[in-house]
Amino acid sequence: MSGRFVDLGLAWHDTSVTHCEVCGRLIPRRAFLFDGGAGELRACGPSCEELYVRYLRPTYGVRRPDAHH
Repeated sequence: MSGRFVDLGLAWHDTSVTHCEVCGRLIPRRAFLFDGGAGELRACGPSCEELYVRYLRPTYGVRRPDAHH
């Protein structure tokens, strides 16, 4: 897998939330970025990248990055 972790850099008072674009879980501090085929996706970690590559992309096709980020 070829992703990397990045700090979301949110201030303590920031109320915005980021969700994993693969499984939907809340990402509180660090996101795992990887190329999903149509751009970079934010995920919980390498396990979500593997889930995307092995199951979601072959079954449902390439997912576009969430426009809200």
